[in-house]
Amino acid sequence: MTKTLYLMRHGQTFFNSRGIIQGWCDSPLTERGIAQAKLTRDHIEALGLTFDHAYSSSAERACDTLEVVTRGAMPYVRTKGLKEFHYGELEGCPYGLFAAVGSPYESYGNWLVQFGGDSEATVAARMNKTLADIMEREDHERVLAVSHGACIRCFTSSWDQHNLVHVSSVSKNCSLYTFTYQDGTFSLVDLFEPDDSVLNC
Repeated sequence: MTKTLYLMRHGQTFFNSRGIIQGWCDSPLTERGIAQAKLTRDHIEALGLTFDHAYSSSAERACDTLEVVTRGAMPYVRTKGLKEFHYGELEGCPYGLFAAVGSPYESYGNWLVQFGGDSEATVAARMNKTLADIMEREDHERVLAVSHGACIRCFTSSWDQHNLVHVSSVSKNCSLYTFTYQDGTFSLVDLFEPDDSVLNC
């Protein structure tokens, strides 16, 4: 049986708006972040999509995004397996520090390990195990999961040979990735990115 995973990035946060690195550290959604989540909610409702189960990263920004998208009407499970990369000593620092210390563009490889952070392989294995375990559960045919930009990119890239849609960078806040799942294999088949240029906040 083919199942469907809807994997979503959280909305803009206070740290996002201030250009601060956030991985395992957290900050709340901004007014714009909430509005972005509502745009994706409108998209979901316009398509008539329904979910039989929902999961979120344990970070507040992901949980709050899920609650906006589901109008607070759907129970969900918080799981640390959907957390963002850990950036080690770079957590809470300005984005500009990446350039100052020679961060590679988009793909981190093992680069963060020197600062006590995660490797790409660690994050890919964590995301793959978490999401595969979820999709293998009984009655989990259409699942919504809310996570984070960099770890979603890492997860998506790990299935690139199976993907029908190819993504090489971190997508917008509240982007919604649609994956099929069958026989242990994920395939990205659609990507919705909300047009937040229409927002006034």
